[in-house]
Amino acid sequence: MNQKWALFSFKGRMRRRDYWLYSIPVLLMIMPVFFYTSPENFSQNPLLETLSLVIMGFVTWASTALNVKRLHDRNKSAWWIILTFLPVIGPIFVIIELGILDGTAGPNQYGPDPKGRGAPPSSGTPSSGQPSDKAEKDSVTIEM
Repeated sequence: MNQKWALFSFKGRMRRRDYWLYSIPVLLMIMPVFFYTSPENFSQNPLLETLSLVIMGFVTWASTALNVKRLHDRNKSAWWIILTFLPVIGPIFVIIELGILDGTAGPNQYGPDPKGRGAPPSSGTPSSGQPSDKAEKDSVTIEM
């Protein structure tokens, strides 16, 4: 998976592991903005104001992209992201629906399963009718 797709694209599906691995650093980026910008300092330093706006814009975009891809993995429309803006329900929805619950097994309307579940098996009997070497290694014959 590449970072450009993960942080900027709204297409496809993302598994929980990748969601958390990208979400935590993105959310940690906003912490210094909240700690070092206060209403009295904000208007006095135009460089700090500009930098804060750039960071907040990036965090908003990246968080939205990550959330949309998790919603797609749960086979839900991106419109469900509106729930994340509700004061009490939003954080609960994000933690449970996007962070804890597993995605839809197999392909759905948003793309193939990022875990590879539901894909046709790649091993087994080839078109010649003879079992492949992998199938022979995986099978055990017990004769009595």
